[in-house]
Amino acid sequence: MLSLNEEKFINDVFLTLKKYISESADADAIIKVKSPETLKEELPLLSSQGISHDELLSEFKAVLENSVKTIHPLFLNQLFGGFDTAAWVGEVASTLLNPTMATYEIAPILTVIEKRLVAELLKLVGLEKGEGIMVTGGSNANLLGMLCARTDYNPSIRQTGFSHNNFRVYISAEAHYSFDKAANIIGIGTQNLILVPSNEKGEMIAEELERIIASDIKDGYTPIMVGATLGTTVLGAFDSLTEIARICESYQVWLHVDAAWGGGALFSKSHKHLTKGIEFADSITFDAHKTLGAPLVTSFFLTKHTGILKNTNRGGGSEYLFHEYDNSDWDTGTYSLQCGRRADALKIWLLWRFHGTEGLIRRTEHLLNLAHFATAEIEKNPRFKLYHSHYLNVCFQVTSKTHKDLSNFTLKVRKALVAEGKALVNYAKRADGTVFFRLVFPNHQTTTEHISQLLQLIQEKADKLELSTEE
Repeated sequence: MLSLNEEKFINDVFLTLKKYISESADADAIIKVKSPETLKEELPLLSSQGISHDELLSEFKAVLENSVKTIHPLFLNQLFGGFDTAAWVGEVASTLLNPTMATYEIAPILTVIEKRLVAELLKLVGLEKGEGIMVTGGSNANLLGMLCARTDYNPSIRQTGFSHNNFRVYISAEAHYSFDKAANIIGIGTQNLILVPSNEKGEMIAEELERIIASDIKDGYTPIMVGATLGTTVLGAFDSLTEIARICESYQVWLHVDAAWGGGALFSKSHKHLTKGIEFADSITFDAHKTLGAPLVTSFFLTKHTGILKNTNRGGGSEYLFHEYDNSDWDTGTYSLQCGRRADALKIWLLWRFHGTEGLIRRTEHLLNLAHFATAEIEKNPRFKLYHSHYLNVCFQVTSKTHKDLSNFTLKVRKALVAEGKALVNYAKRADGTVFFRLVFPNHQTTTEHISQLLQLIQEKADKLELSTEE
């Protein structure tokens, strides 16, 4: 039973959040930039005595005030952003319900929801007879893919460990850094994570992959997995899954597809062809918190191999958690890396129910249209130099008459943009030292007008920097 003070506090919190949501989209700035030292000075210390609800509300407002408004239309810095009412309600409710997804007994309807979502995604990628589970992010899903590949090669490694360390995993030079972490965690070592050269578009060169695998086998190595990518982080490149799958089948190597970013193309009529061959994957990473607009974290691991998850992750818990009861076959904890696992399914379930599949397609096409619009605006503006544009990634530099080094000048412009706090767009650096803005489009609140506003802000910063002749 809530006290009157607690009821008032909750009401005040939700009124504060309602005001934050309604005003953030039109806010002048995404963030009021402050140094860590300033924030440390402003942040109260923990103390032996508690504080009142009014004081707590004031401090809560200060946290909102000093946080990046990721729901702002000009937050285009990471591969997530924006706000969806239905998904947010799911986020709030999952925290309030606070189950663990380990057993059906403690999370009955939420377990059914998660399994329904997994089944829909499996059908979407052509792996209807497979299985899947929600995980704590795309990095975790990529790790799970590598673990499943190890299990598929030799299930006894789980008990015995490695009898040798000649395993090899192959990814493109443009693949996500999480594969490096996964190679460390599962124990094959990062030196056995082989980077396959990519072409100028950022796509893995299939011929190079086959050449390297054949050479490694000849030298006594054991290939266990190829990690292909649909939608690389920087260039938005899509590896040719059909060609890579043929190679994997030929050498009996597990094919994992990191579609955390590019999987959004599955919900596009104009770009779904980019996912051709995904049905040949042994396992897939998919993030709904990217292009579908759900809050962090809403990640899925999908595989066509029924039973592989339990064989990979099983162990313990039967004495106190995993019991034999009427619905124990619905328990998901027995094939999860985690014990305590949030009910992340609810937010994407409510989002999908509200918009429908056709609505998700329209939303995805909107993002793709934004990328097309931004590309066209950049190409026709002499102040910008388009570096690369594909899928939802638009990469460009800022030109200058007084600064010959465009990479250095672009970096200065980006620094000035961040310092002002009105927009956030990230940058990337290539192996040859080239630096460019990496403009990505996951934010469903963004419109073409916002893109025009962003490019104008960048141009204004460039104009001011033009007055300086310092290289």
